[in-house]
Amino acid sequence: MRLILIALALFSLTSCAAKIYGVSEEQWAVLSTEERAKAIDHHQEMERLRELRRIEDAKVAAEQEKQRLLDMEIRQAHAEQIYSGERGIRGDLLRVTIRGGELHINGKHRPYKPVSFRIVDGERKTITFHHPKKHHYQTDVVVEYDDGILTFDHNRGRRYEYRYELAYEPKWRHGMRYQGITFNKHSHLRAKNINIIIDAVALPRH
Repeated sequence: MRLILIALALFSLTSCAAKIYGVSEEQWAVLSTEERAKAIDHHQEMERLRELRRIEDAKVAAEQEKQRLLDMEIRQAHAEQIYSGERGIRGDLLRVTIRGGELHINGKHRPYKPVSFRIVDGERKTITFHHPKKHHYQTDVVVEYDDGILTFDHNRGRRYEYRYELAYEPKWRHGMRYQGITFNKHSHLRAKNINIIIDAVALPRH
């Protein structure tokens, strides 16, 4: 164990030591002129490759962001067509109400003001919940409705991924209440005994 600790200490000192073209000062001092020239060439080549990789990574990130924005525009246009009644079928437009129970707000479980919102197939929304008295106490949650699956509180952690899902049911056309729902402790809201009411409302007609 002692040898391992000594080796780690030496590695740490070497890593932190000043370097010349990627070579420690002590090593640089004993290199020949030819060896120094090779070290310089190697260092410059590595720098060139790192810069090329940085540029390529930036291009990939920019392309991904461009595609993300395009997808958002398409989803938004699709949602607006459903809201206006230009497209869609019964079940594509929902009225969702969340009330009762407690949510994790500002560090502990607290009551909250009921919320009610509309959401259409293919849409993602951020819903804000407020404490009924302390208005600066609030928390946000992402709600998504996609291909008949209504998703709450999608949380991607380092060691887990959590979401609460409700699948479309014909009963939604007449309104359906889900009572006493509690989310996983790893969720963002950590909801306790909340009620979710879903109504698949009729689409507007021209």
